[in-house]
Formats: sequence, structure tokens, C-alpha cells
Amino acid sequence: MRSFIKYIFIISFGILCFSTTCAYSQETAPTFQSLISSGDKEYAKKEYIKAKTYYQEALRLRPKDASAKSKLDNTLQKIREESKKEEQFFEHIDNGDNFYSNNELDKALAEYNKALKIFPNDEYALGKKQEITTILKDEKKKLDSFNEMVTLGDKLLKQDKYAEAVMQYESALKLYPNNSAAKTKYQDAKSKKEVYDLKVSEFDRLCAQGQEFTLRKKYAEAIDAYEQALQLFPDEIDISNKVKELQATKKVADNYLSKISEADALYEDRSYNEAKAAYQEALSVIPDDSYALGMISRVDEIVNSPEYRKIQSDKAKIDSDFANFISKGESAESAKNYELALSYYNKALELKPNNAEALAKKKNAEDMIMYAEQQRKEQERLAAAEAEKQRKERIQNLINTGNQQLTSKQYAEAELSFNQVLALDPNNAVATEKLGIIAGFYEEIQRQKQENYNRAMSDGQYAMDSRNFAEAIRQYNIALTNKPGDEAANQQLTLAQQYENMRVAGLQNEYNGFITKADAQFQTKNYDKAIELYTKAINVGTENPYPANKIREIGEILAANKLVTLVDSSITINSSDTKRFDFEPVDVTTRRGNYILLKAKNLGDRPFIMYISYGSKSGRNGGFTVNVPKNQDVNDFIVRIGSQYKWFSEDNTWIEILPENGNIEITSMEITKGN
Repeated sequence: MRSFIKYIFIISFGILCFSTTCAYSQETAPTFQSLISSGDKEYAKKEYIKAKTYYQEALRLRPKDASAKSKLDNTLQKIREESKKEEQFFEHIDNGDNFYSNNELDKALAEYNKALKIFPNDEYALGKKQEITTILKDEKKKLDSFNEMVTLGDKLLKQDKYAEAVMQYESALKLYPNNSAAKTKYQDAKSKKEVYDLKVSEFDRLCAQGQEFTLRKKYAEAIDAYEQALQLFPDEIDISNKVKELQATKKVADNYLSKISEADALYEDRSYNEAKAAYQEALSVIPDDSYALGMISRVDEIVNSPEYRKIQSDKAKIDSDFANFISKGESAESAKNYELALSYYNKALELKPNNAEALAKKKNAEDMIMYAEQQRKEQERLAAAEAEKQRKERIQNLINTGNQQLTSKQYAEAELSFNQVLALDPNNAVATEKLGIIAGFYEEIQRQKQENYNRAMSDGQYAMDSRNFAEAIRQYNIALTNKPGDEAANQQLTLAQQYENMRVAGLQNEYNGFITKADAQFQTKNYDKAIELYTKAINVGTENPYPANKIREIGEILAANKLVTLVDSSITINSSDTKRFDFEPVDVTTRRGNYILLKAKNLGDRPFIMYISYGSKSGRNGGFTVNVPKNQDVNDFIVRIGSQYKWFSEDNTWIEILPENGNIEITSMEITKGN
């Protein structure tokens, strides 16, 4: 049994060597260096038999290589040292028999050859070798055919000849049905063939589609179809040439259709001479085109007819009337009378319904009318909201006044206040309740009414003498409330109203004068002068919100164009103290339009003067004086510093604030510019 085990061990060793040699024959031939490297690796792992095989294979490539020979000698020495010759022989024989019984003839032959290298004259080994050699010759022919088929299949696959490659792999598998490599290649080729067939099918479909579109003269669609086909097979020269031809044809067709469309439009507009010229241009693109020739003949027939002369005459009048309406519309539009302008443009369109110029002008006029209407509605909304706000404030003020008057037993005046509330809000519960209370004090009220009447008449006369006509009107109304229909009070009221109307008219004239001047300053961007004039308009007392809104607009303009922030948090400067603020010079291109925008509050109870100076390292270059009012509000001060020559001609780097005879709190200060 032990002898048998040794025999098997020896034979297995030989088969391992032979299988490595056989593997080389079936794979791509290794290089000398790779064999040496493989041998070294096996030697390092003490696989001396494998190392010997690699070195032997390397020596077949370079028989005279001393290094390989030395490596092989060392390896053989190791084999001799590690194994006994006899054990190796029997091991090879046993391995060869096992391989033979499993029909692994190449491996068996390798083992028998290894055994014969140990004992070259052994009859058993020689007999087995002869037997296997005969079998392998027949198998080699089969294997050669198999390899030829697989090699040819690989070549065809690389050439994208998938159907032919599939046939070669199928033939190879008939020889070796279980060969996994051939099966894998067959499946790969078959898959690629299916993909390729789908690609060819899609290519053919796109080409057919391109041909169909070409016949229908849908050149853009045809080009798109062919270009999609080229994405599948970019090397198809015929299709590429077709695309180029179609692109040229499409260019001609597009040019032709463009000129025909232009000519047809002119024909529809009865511009026959221009239409004929356009049809002739179309003929220069496609000579002998029947449509263009037919239209030219039709134009000639029309132009030479008596009816055409009348048409031309009518057209000239239409053109003249059209131009006149357009001109009038433009004049009306310049005067911002968009409704009138729209009526003229509509008349122009009645003459030329599709005229682009008239349509555009009509749309612009409609847009301006819509914009004006939106502005009007917005102004009405704002006015209504403001009026409602004022109404509610007036109601509350009257209620507060009425309550105070009721507490002071001024019943007549309280009654007047609460009646005024009901005039503004007929369902006001507070006023209704208070009037009920007042009714309970009727006798006192009657007495009070007489007293109030007398006082109101006296106060009214005093107000008349003081030319305070609004107060006189109020007093006479109080008198009439206490003694309705009183002739003396009515006469005085009428007189006071006449005087007040005269005063208000004068104030309105004064207000209008300030507004006109202020608007002119605003238009020329002299914002400081504009604010001064708008403020004067406010002080006239017409209660018109326009000047306050314009002052707010100026503040927003200047705030939006801020250049330098000098103060962004509150600081206090005491009387006669100087505070300097440094900054980098402002861009010279903006200096002429520069302003100082300053928000400050008087901390005292009297007005005073504030000095604003500016300069640079070389000294003071200029300045302004500003009157600070005595109110405790945060006031806006706007100084047009860019108006001074030294500001825009010098690179100023500081601004100083000096309050005189008063303390001031500055909440913000900026250098800004107008639009």
C-alpha cells in the first residue's frame, strides 16, 4: 500500500508539470522574461517542479541563456535533494494511469514522459506513451479544427461580422460541446448579433422614413431622419451625402418659400409691382416654377386692366388717409390723449386691417390707456383709504371732544360734536347713546344753548375781526346749532364764508406757485430747492398730500443713491462743539450731483443754526449753514453740496458739523447723489 501511495505521488508530480506545459500550448505564447519571472516565483515558493518547468520553457526560447540554465541547475539540484528518483518515477506512473482512466490524455502523457525521463526504457511507460500518442494525433486534428473555428470566430467578431462569427462558434461547439470558453464567445457573439440586427433594423427604418419625407418634400424631417441613421452608422458615406444634398435642397426650398410668401403677401396687399418683383426673385431660385410664372401672368393681367387703375387710385387715397390717421394718432399720443390716439389708429386699421405699424401703435395706446386707468383706480383707492382713515380719526376726535364737552356740561357743543359723529357714521352707538343722555338735560341744554349762542356769536365776531374766517365759520355754525335759523347768525356765516373762500383762493394760488417752482426744481434735480419749496407749499395749509409725497420721493431717490455713510447710529453734538467725519474722496464723475442727506433732532427748546463744513488735508474748502427748527421731531436736512465749486474740483476727505447755541442729535448722515 505504501509503495502504491509513493507511486501515485510520483505520477501526480509529473502530471502537474505536463499540465503547465500543455496550458502554454493553448494560451498565447509567454515571453522569456515572463517565464523566468514565473519560475522565480515558483522557486521562491519551493515549487521546484513547477519552477523547473518554467525555466525549461524559458530555455526553449533562449537555449543559450546562462541565467536560465543556472536557475534550472539549481532547481534540479533541489529536486534531487528533496526527492528520490524511484519515488518520482512511481508517482508519475500512478498519476499517468489516473489521468488516462479519466481520459485526460495530455496530462497522462506528460506524467508518462516524466516517468520515462527517470527510467527511459520502462516498457509499461513506453507502451502507455505510444498508446496515448496515437490517440492524441487524432484528437489534435479535432482540436486544431476547433481552434481554427474559434480563432476565425474571434476575427469575425472583431470585424463586427456577428452572423459569421456565430456560425464559427456553433461549428466549434459541435466538436467540443462543453467547452466553456467557446460557449461564452458564442453567447457574446449571439448577443452582439441581436443588438446589431436591431441597430440595422432601426437604421433601415430611419432611411425609409427619410426617403418618404424626401418624396413629400419635407426636407427638415428627412434630414433629421437621416442624421439619426448616421448616429447609428456614422461611416455610411451614401447617407452622409444624402444629408448634404438635402441640406442644399432645403436651403433652396426655404429661400424659394420665403420669397413666395413675401410675394403672396404683397399680392394680397395689392402691391402688384412689388409682388411681381418678388415672384421674379423666386424664379431666380427655382427657374420655370409654374406657380411663380402663373402669378406673374396674373399680376400682368391685373396691372394692365382698367380696374387696376381705379384700384391704384383708391389705394393712393387709402395710403394718404392711412398716413393721415397715423399722424393724428401720433400727435394725440404725444399730447397723452391716448383715447383719441386709439380712435385714429382704429380708423387706420379699418383701411389696412393687418398693418403691423398700426397694430403696434394701437396696442401701445391701449396699454397706455390701461396703465392710466390702473393709476387712476390706484389713486382713487389710496384716496378712499386715506379718506376712510381720516373719517375714523375725525369720528374718534369728535367723540373725545363730545365726551369732554359733556363732562364740562357744554351740552350744546357736545350735541353738535355727537351729531357730527352721526353725520359721518349714522349707526354710531356711542354718539346715539350720548345724545340720549344730552336729551335728559334739555332745560340745561336750552340755557346752555343760549349761552353758547351768545358766546359763539361773540367769538365769531372776534374771529372775523382777526380775519380768522375758518374759526368764524365754525363759531357761527355753533351759534346756528344752538339757535337754528337765526337770521343774524346766517348773515354772519354767509359773510364769513365769502371771506374764507377768498382767503382759500389766495392760499391756493400761493400753493400752486410754490408747487410749480418746486416741480421745476425737481425736474432739474435741484432736490434741496425742491424740498424747500414743497415745504413752503405744505405750510400754506391746503392739506394736499402731493408736496409731502414729493419730499418723500426725493428722500427715497437720495437714499437709493447713497455713496458714503458718515453716521449710521445716533450721536450727540453739543453746542459749539465740532465733530469731523472722514471719508475717501467721492468719484469725481458724480460730485456735481452730490447731496448731504442728514437726519437730526433739536435737543433744546429753541431754534438755532448748524454749520456744515468740508475740506481736505490742505484745509477747509467750503460749507453751508442750516436752520434747525425747535420741534422735537427727527428732521430731514438735504444740502446740495455738489453746487459748490470747491466740492467737485477738490478731493475732499472730511465733513464737520458745528451746532451753534443748541445741542443736536444726529441719527444718520450720508453723501448721496441724484439720479
